[in-house]
Amino acid sequence: MVTEPRFRLTTKDHAILQAMLEQHRGPHGPFVQLLDHKVRASAIAFRDDIPPGVVTLDSRVTYRVDGVLAGPHVLVRSDGPDLPDHALSIHTIRGLALLGLSERGEVVVDLGDGVTEALRVEAVLWQPEAEARKRQGVRGAAAAADAGTVVSFRPRTAPAMPGRPGPEDDDPGPRAA
Repeated sequence: MVTEPRFRLTTKDHAILQAMLEQHRGPHGPFVQLLDHKVRASAIAFRDDIPPGVVTLDSRVTYRVDGVLAGPHVLVRSDGPDLPDHALSIHTIRGLALLGLSERGEVVVDLGDGVTEALRVEAVLWQPEAEARKRQGVRGAAAAADAGTVVSFRPRTAPAMPGRPGPEDDDPGPRAA
């Protein structure tokens, strides 16, 4: 039986998580297990193809922790005690767990020693990928894309140029010789 990954990551977010996993030196606890699962089992999409309701790095999100509303927080790559109160680092188990979840998506996180925490994304209030598409005036194909798409190869048309075939013309003609 094949199951679809519940997390969707941009290629950039996936690369960051993969680097974090490769650089990890220490015990193989719940954080590393979740990190390893995200690197191996997440659906990966180009930034233009990630749906607007998915939590990506630098997204502003509200969520619930065991039913209690939290946020809004901005999911950040940075780590350390000097982060502002509105920032949530992916170097924390909660931040890592939210990365790649869709709105209304839920995950139960193992905190170790038999303790768990249920997280549910309430809303993605702002997402950099969706904002970039809006600024470019490009409608993202991801909104209509199948949730199971790992990598989308949506057609991208170039403007017609003199002497070159248009998008409907697949015959290379004498130029191919």
